[in-house]
Amino acid sequence: MSSWGHWKNAGRGWVAVSCGVFIGVFIWLLVSAGAIYDYQDSVDGVRLPEVDAIVCLAGGRGRISNAGDLWYRYWEQASKGLGLSKSIPILYFSGLGAQSTWKGVRNQLRPGVMPVIDPTHVVLETQSTNTEQNAEWLIQYARERNWSRVLLLTSRYHMKRARLIFERQIEHEVQRRILLRSEDAPPLEKLKLETISVYQEPFEPGEWTLSLQGIRVTVEEYLKWLYYFHFWSPEGKRSAPRTAQGLAN
Repeated sequence: MSSWGHWKNAGRGWVAVSCGVFIGVFIWLLVSAGAIYDYQDSVDGVRLPEVDAIVCLAGGRGRISNAGDLWYRYWEQASKGLGLSKSIPILYFSGLGAQSTWKGVRNQLRPGVMPVIDPTHVVLETQSTNTEQNAEWLIQYARERNWSRVLLLTSRYHMKRARLIFERQIEHEVQRRILLRSEDAPPLEKLKLETISVYQEPFEPGEWTLSLQGIRVTVEEYLKWLYYFHFWSPEGKRSAPRTAQGLAN
């Protein structure tokens, strides 16, 4: 056999192995990626917990309008005197983008919400560009306002990773403050995180394998979640810089 024939056969072998590996990985992802939907929100949408703020991660489809609807339910309960001991929660939009304005956000709310909500009920955070920074900015703001409990709202496919990042950031902040505080300081209160997911994607979580978009979104998010679960830690990260434009009512 000539050297050309040898290399040709070797090349075919490598192609066959590569195709086999690719198909194996693809099948593994189809079997495993649905794990991002395997979690339980702490809020079922029927009973609303008392919270200082509704935190909407604004980067996904339908999240802003759903957050507005959720805030409206709190407002409606308070206006009817249905037992909320705290004031109506702040509606905190995270990661809107530097060019965002209250007018632009308000236009994404449903008509029934618009007449009763105004900028005093809202915080627009426009500096963060990813979920890590979403968490960093919120923790800074919550510390300054002495918030004790917030309700996190994002898409169902995103919630498992978002909750992981927020919980690790919160724990990291608690440990950092323990190291900095004096011995006679009062005990630190850990920011409590409630979660509620929105369903606005054009595919059902249980049927994500039936569409190309469902496969793309789910597999991509699953790979991100694997990285954050196994390798990521907020240790050593710098906090997001605070600017006057970053947070606005």
